[in-house]
Amino acid sequence: MTRTPTRRQYLTAGAVAGVTALAGCGDNSTEDDGPEENETDDEPVEDVNYTDPDGELAFVEPEDGAEVSSPVSIEMEVENFELQPADEEATPDDGAGHLHVIVDEGCVEPEYVIPQEDGFYHLSDGELETELELEPGEHELCAQAGDAQHNAYEMTDEISITVTEGDGGGNATESGNESGDGNETDSESGTGNESEGGDSSDD
Repeated sequence: MTRTPTRRQYLTAGAVAGVTALAGCGDNSTEDDGPEENETDDEPVEDVNYTDPDGELAFVEPEDGAEVSSPVSIEMEVENFELQPADEEATPDDGAGHLHVIVDEGCVEPEYVIPQEDGFYHLSDGELETELELEPGEHELCAQAGDAQHNAYEMTDEISITVTEGDGGGNATESGNESGDGNETDSESGTGNESEGGDSSDD
């Protein structure tokens, strides 16, 4: 005669199975490896296309391979990208943000935060131009766009320049120096503005 298990037997068997399952789970979670690296980083915004943006970015000045003196005048241009000031409290907009010049550190992987440290120059007001004091020698420059919270776009341009040890007169290339807003390096590199013979029409 076949015996049907009682309700108590069902409950007992279920309880044992549950304890065993919990014990197995406990063994797997006793040593947690801690949070993954990206869990502690600022996570990029889902609606922002960091890896394949529509915009384009390029150095205008200096040109790739140029020899320049310090301070180095930097000018960039963008297409299909809205320049706006950095604002870490704001929600980033797709296809918008500000520019950075990275010296000898290489471009930052898209979606990662561009550091606020030496070698990383943030044009946080949305400007296209800046001046950099660089040591003599060869330097690798990366222009890179970032969103309002400094998350990097894969929107870059890279050039190599050589800074000479001459007097600080900016870049040797003539083009692009029309908007000399920041060129206040007056001192001895006078271009004849203060020549005394200018007022010779005495009579």
